Amino acid sequence: MPKRRLELPSPKEIYKQTIEHIEKEKIFLLFTGKSNDSIIESSAYAHEKGFSLIGIDVRTPKLKDYLKSLKKKRQRKFGVFSVSSRKEARIAINAGAIFIFSTHMDRGIIRFCKKEKIFNSIGALTPTEVSSANNSKANSISLFPCSRFGGLDWFIFLREVFPTINLIPTDFMTPSEAAQYLKHGAYSVAPIIDLEKTEKPKEHIEKFLKIK
Repeated sequence: MPKRRLELPSPKEIYKQTIEHIEKEKIFLLFTGKSNDSIIESSAYAHEKGFSLIGIDVRTPKLKDYLKSLKKKRQRKFGVFSVSSRKEARIAINAGAIFIFSTHMDRGIIRFCKKEKIFNSIGALTPTEVSSANNSKANSISLFPCSRFGGLDWFIFLREVFPTINLIPTDFMTPSEAAQYLKHGAYSVAPIIDLEKTEKPKEHIEKFLKIK
């Protein structure tokens, strides 16, 4: 009797699962670095430890091939961040990315993600950019680079101005900083982990478990 082929979840189902993970876990882990192997290893370790919202830098060598290999195995685990154009979003989504974080406000990225039913967090930093992204129907706003533009104080200001918009502080941050963003009403947080600068990345990943 032939083996039954596993079916991939539909885009609608993946989108629903992503929202459920955000509401439950409240944290994206975004990995960057020069070594493809270290990013893949750390991403896999984070997934093993129970993180469901894991992003890989779009500039990672051979990222498209890696995502496609997972997709062929009926495994769609990872999203992509640092996306700067509609073309990059299209390549990542076609390869199997389950969410997109962009570097800046781009209506083309928003439209394509909505068409493909992929969760998007669109880069913005000023009140004008946040409002523009929200009016363009972005799923959420990635406040990038939040830590380098006022950090928690800037987030609190934007949160007061836009209390109903889903704001996700995105930047290099410590677990304690991430916890403060969540305490003050962040929809989620997205720490960027540079594996070229992080000693003992597995231990660093485990520290974020305490704020899930």
